[in-house]
Parts: sequence; structure tokens; C-alpha cells
Amino acid sequence: MKGASPLLPAERQQRILEILRKEFTVRSTRLSEVLNVSEMTIRRDLDALERNGMVERTHGGAVFRQERVAGKFHYKCSIKENLKEKQQIARHAAGMIEPHDTVFLGEGTTAALVIRYLEPGFPCTFFTNNLGIAAEANGVAAEIVFLGGTYNPATNALAGPLTMEMIRQVNATKVFLGADGLSLRAGMTTPNFEIAVIQRTMIKYTQGKVIVMANHTKFGLVAQNAIVPLKQIDILITNRNIPEDFQKELDALGVQVVIA
Repeated sequence: MKGASPLLPAERQQRILEILRKEFTVRSTRLSEVLNVSEMTIRRDLDALERNGMVERTHGGAVFRQERVAGKFHYKCSIKENLKEKQQIARHAAGMIEPHDTVFLGEGTTAALVIRYLEPGFPCTFFTNNLGIAAEANGVAAEIVFLGGTYNPATNALAGPLTMEMIRQVNATKVFLGADGLSLRAGMTTPNFEIAVIQRTMIKYTQGKVIVMANHTKFGLVAQNAIVPLKQIDILITNRNIPEDFQKELDALGVQVVIA
């Protein structure tokens, strides 16, 4: 505003964060116009915010980075969260399964829903530790093999040395995984250590596509346990268009984005 005192760097950076919280991603040119400072100043502000873990830089601007402060994943609490979006994503994922595929299916409510949308009589095999699948498998012709292990009531899944050993015996043609957090720098993350280890191992023993299912609320979230960098994901299925800069970064990493 003409005649107004210029903002201090800390005040300007706070305004940048406010814009990013609303829009998730923003270009440096727009910030320069809105805050009435040079693009060089904006780049310095974004560098400072990135060093503090508040944003992630993109080629043309920045993406908001949210630290996940919620506790461990709880299956029962997750069932009704963004249910419509999860159903859309799971339906699209089911359509990517080909006859006679051998599929790893990971933990979480979105992954459990995939079986619901298989065509009756569809021939394929699932290897999974996700016990939520049992409630969705009525009338399904696919073979379902539960990976052994110790039951965790919070995740409604099996985990432990036996689970890992069984995963290592399978050569899957595809793997479908839910995501707790997706970040350009931190990659795919989860607050649960067991989930991280199991999903990382499923990816390692998959010969074909690594397919991740995540609704828009997972972008920018970073949890404490890393699974894999985003470049190890082949396909990301989500429920709405991804902001342009984020999309360009995923394109550069070779990640195909599919809107359910």
C-alpha cells in the first residue's frame, strides 16, 4: 500500500505463510506483487522459511509444509474421514488391477476399500496385512492371502518379523499403498514405524508399478517415519487437481498423477 511502512522480514515471512496455508502453493512473482517487494527479497524469505522447515521450495515459488502433530494412525478413527474421496480413489485404483495380477495391498482404510470395487469374478491375488479387507471382500473371487504377524488393534493390521518374512517370499506385479503424508523433500511418510518398514519392504519386492493413494489433505504433511522418496512412486491417485508447481515437481520426478 502506498505510503505504508515496509514490513519487517519476520512480518513479511508470516504473511507468506498465511498465504500458503490458504493456497498450499504460490509463485514468487505473485508474492512479490502482493507484498510489494522484489522477487529477490521473496526468494530470500522463502529460503529462510525452508531452512526453518516451514515451506518447501519449488522452481517457481514454494509449497506449504505442515508438520503432522497428530498421534499414531488409528484405523477406526480413520474410517469416516474423507470417506467419499477415499471411495473415489479406491474405485480408480481397482480399475488399474489387471487379470492375474499379484498385488501387495498396504495398511489403511483407502487400501481396504480397493477390493470393494473389483468386478465380480475378477481373477487376481492379494497379499496383505490389512485386516480391514475382510469386511470388504464379500463375494469377491480374488484370492486373498493374509500376511502373518502380530495383530495391532490400532492399525487393524498384522506386523512383525513373520510379516516381513512373508513379504520377502512374494514377487508382486503391483503394490497399492495409502499415504499419511506426501512431501516434495521428505517424500512419503507415516507416524507409525511398523507401517513404514512394511510399506518400504512391499515396494522393494514389487516388480511392477508402485501406486500410492492419497486425498488432497495429505499433501505437505510430514510425519516422523520416512517410507520412500517420491521418485520411487510410479503413480499417485488423488481426488483433485494438484497445484501447478507441485505438479511440475512430480512430473520432473517421473510420478504420474491420476485424478479419481
